[in-house]
Amino acid sequence: MTDLETLELATDLLVMGDQSELTCHADRFVQHTPAQPDFWFGNRTIFKSLPKNAAEAETQIAIAQGDHPEAYFPVIFWDVPDADTTPFAAAFETAGYEIETGITLAGDRAARPGLPDGIAFRQIISDADWEAVIALQLEGMLRDGFEPNTAQSYIEKSFLRRRQVSEAGRGVWYGLFEGQLLVADMGLVWSPALVRYQSVETRASHRRRGLCAAFLGEVSACAVARYPDARQVIVAEDGTTAARLYQRAGFVPVERVVSASRTPK
Repeated sequence: MTDLETLELATDLLVMGDQSELTCHADRFVQHTPAQPDFWFGNRTIFKSLPKNAAEAETQIAIAQGDHPEAYFPVIFWDVPDADTTPFAAAFETAGYEIETGITLAGDRAARPGLPDGIAFRQIISDADWEAVIALQLEGMLRDGFEPNTAQSYIEKSFLRRRQVSEAGRGVWYGLFEGQLLVADMGLVWSPALVRYQSVETRASHRRRGLCAAFLGEVSACAVARYPDARQVIVAEDGTTAARLYQRAGFVPVERVVSASRTPK
């Protein structure tokens, strides 16, 4: 595996496995996911250093556009933990990009408060389970304002890939059920050294009931049972409710990673 400085990006590669191609250049990595060209963060340029000023920012934008000519606004990451965006943020914003900061949290396990009465926890395996996961994840994207056709295409392709990962034993997907209704889902990809959580979604009708914290604890316990010495990693947008929840569960912030993108909605 190509060495990357940041834990977020290193575990991103763990998630993608051989479904993504990563080309190393002197100044950057270029990632392509041929089976999912509309997966924004699976098709991106990852620079090894930050631009020092607006001129260098414009140069990086031009390079990234050359790396991904099919993308009007290619996604750009920097493999630099805790980056200061002050020298270049304005140049990217002028060009139509939004600068975002993700917080990476890590720990050896999450707190396990136990599931509420009437809620069952189990692995997603059957066709019906996977269809329920796709429907719930799509519901979340539409609620966040994404264009329906774009969201549906992304979710269907993403979960075809994730199901393949699960069935190959490189990871697993879990659900919380109230009777037959899927009320939350969460996945992870694992290795003896690292475990990476992904795509936590809770049904709108079941939020603010402590389900996410309970769910995280159950999934974490499964990861510990499989790989007891692995470092568990979860990424959230900095300053969000999700990031605060993960910290309360016992995960500790270890880095912040900056990206620039224009996500279609």
